[in-house]
Amino acid sequence: MVDESSPESVELSFEERFAAARAFAMRSLARRESAESELAKRLRLQGFNEEVIEAVVEYCRGYNWVNDDRYGAMAVRAGAAKGHGPIKIRFDLRRKGLDDMQIDAAFDQPELDWFELAFVLLERRARVADLGDFKLKMKWLKYLLGRGFTQEQARYAISAMQQGDD
Repeated sequence: MVDESSPESVELSFEERFAAARAFAMRSLARRESAESELAKRLRLQGFNEEVIEAVVEYCRGYNWVNDDRYGAMAVRAGAAKGHGPIKIRFDLRRKGLDDMQIDAAFDQPELDWFELAFVLLERRARVADLGDFKLKMKWLKYLLGRGFTQEQARYAISAMQQGDD
């Protein structure tokens, strides 16, 4: 059985399919910022063919409605605000389809101090007394590593918190 609501179910002209896909993309981008690959994936899930998807993504890129560089910078700031470290954020950006150059550019934000962010996260979650016990100290180290901070950043946060107690 053919789904009558699907954009490909009735033989539409390229212009009609493009207009429908563009309208969907505009509604989608109005709700939240997206990477080009995310927008293409959403269009694919709506049943649009690759030719229409490429044209719509190019159209949106032309009007700067979709911009992977801007999306990457926003995602880095949002991830840092959620308490995620650079490793986790980098992995998420790669999964969203950004290449290494775009990811490196997104991380080029001098206001983000990953060492300080790891310290602030640990300070909110742990008690200084916890860090005196080796097992608990390792638990908090594992916690920071699991949030995507590097070994060096996690060790700095623990050390800074212990020194703040002295």
